[in-house]
Amino acid sequence: MKNSFSLLEIILTLIISTIVIIYSSFFTKELIIDNKYNQNIEMAKINILSTKIFLEKHKNELDLISYTNENLYFKNSLLLEKVKEFSLSSTSTNIKIDINYDDKIKQSWEFKK
Repeated sequence: MKNSFSLLEIILTLIISTIVIIYSSFFTKELIIDNKYNQNIEMAKINILSTKIFLEKHKNELDLISYTNENLYFKNSLLLEKVKEFSLSSTSTNIKIDINYDDKIKQSWEFKK
């Protein structure tokens, strides 16, 4: 009788631990997928922010910017890839830039001349 109760305890412990391991594996998988997605979004934010800072520093040379084949170039050097839309308009006092980066981030920037 004592042996059968011990065997039942072992079986129940094994079942419970298996369920815990399976659900923790699913949770870990979801966590990894979410972290990869968040990492991609944060890298896109860093790319777009660094481009904004670069353009703001070179606002007097914006005529050297070109946009072809979803790439943004400055003096024929690659500045940013995966740019879906880009428009630059200039007035006597302001410069306005509209940018769509990889269909993830859409922004509109205005700089004073």
